[in-house]
Amino acid sequence: MSNAIGPFTTIVPLSPLDNSGAFQTSKANNTNSSTDFSSFLSDALDKLESTQSEAQQAAADLATGQVDDFHTPVIAMEKASLALGLAVTVRNKVVDAYNQIMQMQI
Repeated sequence: MSNAIGPFTTIVPLSPLDNSGAFQTSKANNTNSSTDFSSFLSDALDKLESTQSEAQQAAADLATGQVDDFHTPVIAMEKASLALGLAVTVRNKVVDAYNQIMQMQI
């Protein structure tokens, strides 16, 4: 007797799905994204530090009379001030998000 049922020829048993490959792919993507995010933060902090040092150098040059124009050091100091303000705001938002996550009930 064959496994034929009506117009259908055979019934094929289902095999379980293997999700291990999909999990490894997503795990690898998470590793790359965390590396990318950490490198992004590192680059941002390096740029902030260089902006701050440029502003300090511009202020020192202005104080010693090595700069003929007044607007270049002022622009450098304002750029450094804005960059630092942005970094502080981002830090505050991250800390607030962390505190909200820690207060969540599961």
